[in-house]
Amino acid sequence: MATFVPFKTFLDTAFWREVNKKKLHDWKLDESPKEIYSQLSLYDTKGSECALSLSHDSFTSSSEASNGLSISGSLILYNTRESFKAAATTNSREELMELKATKIWDAVQSRSWLQNPQLLNTFFIIGFADLKKFHYIYKTCVPALIFPKEIQQEIVPLTAYNANESNLFTHHEKASSPVFLLSNVSNEILDLPQLEKNNNPDEIIIVIADPCPVSSSAGWLVRNVLAAVAQLHPSWTYCNIISLRSAGSVGFKFSWVSSEGLQSGVPRSSGWEMHYSADLKKYFDPKIMMEESVDLNLKLIKWRLNPDLELERYSNLKVLILGAGTIGCNLARGIVPWGVRHISFVDNSTVSYSNPVRQSLSEFEDARLGRGKAETAVAALQRIFPSVQATAHRLTVPMPGHTIDEKEEEQLQKDIEKLEQLVKDHDVVFLALDSREARWLPTVLACKHRKMAISVAIGFDTYVIIRHGIGSRKDSVSDDSNSEAVPYSQLSCYFCSDVTAPGNSTSDRTLDQQCTVSRPGTSMIVSGLAVELLASVLQYPNPLETPASLDDNTTLLGAAPHQIRGFLNRFQQIHPIVKRFERCVACGDSIADQYQQNGWKFVRDVMNSPKRLEEVTGLDELQDSVDAIDIDFDDDESVVSN
Repeated sequence: MATFVPFKTFLDTAFWREVNKKKLHDWKLDESPKEIYSQLSLYDTKGSECALSLSHDSFTSSSEASNGLSISGSLILYNTRESFKAAATTNSREELMELKATKIWDAVQSRSWLQNPQLLNTFFIIGFADLKKFHYIYKTCVPALIFPKEIQQEIVPLTAYNANESNLFTHHEKASSPVFLLSNVSNEILDLPQLEKNNNPDEIIIVIADPCPVSSSAGWLVRNVLAAVAQLHPSWTYCNIISLRSAGSVGFKFSWVSSEGLQSGVPRSSGWEMHYSADLKKYFDPKIMMEESVDLNLKLIKWRLNPDLELERYSNLKVLILGAGTIGCNLARGIVPWGVRHISFVDNSTVSYSNPVRQSLSEFEDARLGRGKAETAVAALQRIFPSVQATAHRLTVPMPGHTIDEKEEEQLQKDIEKLEQLVKDHDVVFLALDSREARWLPTVLACKHRKMAISVAIGFDTYVIIRHGIGSRKDSVSDDSNSEAVPYSQLSCYFCSDVTAPGNSTSDRTLDQQCTVSRPGTSMIVSGLAVELLASVLQYPNPLETPASLDDNTTLLGAAPHQIRGFLNRFQQIHPIVKRFERCVACGDSIADQYQQNGWKFVRDVMNSPKRLEEVTGLDELQDSVDAIDIDFDDDESVVSN
């Protein structure tokens, strides 16, 4: 009885890595069959099975393969383990194999296989990929028609066929033909369609490129060729085959019981391999594994909840966090899961012993060694997620009321230039600084360079988040409509509600005033809300035009408030919308003009005399006019309470 060596599937890590990428970026939840290809080799000489190998290049057409020996197939990747198990049951597997066998038999019946012999062989894989754990389970089927019946084999030396093996290989490689003919009369190589005209099995030899390493048997690909020959010539009860192999081709004479006419209906088939599983955690680069796992969480949001979500807006974003303290650390921890990869920290202080229990990116050793907060945050973030591109900048932010002398002016100029360059190089600026005056210059710079700026601040049991208006006030878009939404360009900044300039709030502080004393959970709450506010704003068609609105249809993720103010003593939250103040000491046009004209010198003047801001904006005149109002009450007009 003839035996045919079956295939064994070899799927390398590069194949599964490509599956991961395509599942994340292209296929998503699509379970339809995906076309794949396997390059077969005539040079395998070891083992007891034919190798069906797939790698990263198995998802592109192999029609131009140099050795002309390839097989096309399909991959069905199920979304759940349960779906895979259902498909792997006996009945389901038989149904799938019958569908493929029917296509092969159609090629036999139509004789199209004579023009394209690759139609006689195919394969398919059903599987499930757990992309979080990098665990894969799969089953492969290479359908072989069980026809004709009771096949017998006899090994024939090539000398009996007068075959020149070198000439056969040359033709196979040049013609990229997996099946062709050799005349047993003239020793001439013939194209496969000639088989239809030949009625004598002794006059023709069928040459098959056979990736079988077992010298005593033919490979699995031969099985369907025999079925096609038996159906093409129903009167034949045998045929001659040369199994072409690099390690030594083998001649076979296959004989079978006469089919006594054409086969009606699709013959039975076989070809399922056993069940395989692969745990590839240790083979994948841990950094890449983490990237893919992080991306998977975001992809699941997009696939299942919001198909229009533009995730690249997060991955391409560059975020500058001013202040690497409690709020700054939590902001970083919040934006990284959204896919943000570019983060810069600015801080000039070191980790103290009170910090690690409150700041999520510092530890005891950082305090003991006196490490900088910004440097500590970067190092911790990169330990948590090695793919993040984080940088630290030890820099003192110039502040109104914090006076300097002439010998410090050179350093001041450098600090301002560096801070301005950082603002220019980033898309979003989070103001997570300790004092009111520290937010002034970053607000001026963000306004000048049209950057999204978000102030985040906390008190003992209160918090506030404010997204500053974009650009200068004179360039803002007027809004004459009755809409409750206010354009981004008209939104107030952190200072718009003030009628006095910020000053040095750190001088003469008592111990309780030197630190931000707050309920421990406050920073986590406010940081999370600030991150989600940014996430929502970025899903507006043009993020720089996102209006302030509490309508949950404002962006793809819902509302986009201007301010979020919380009160933990009564667990209440309000969302005021405030328009820009024309005499604002930070985003007012007069401030922008002064900075444009005088640059760092204007900042120097403000540091030495905060009242300069009130003079520039006209707030001093406004205050004088209010003080000049004298309200007198006549005795007759007074209200007397009995």
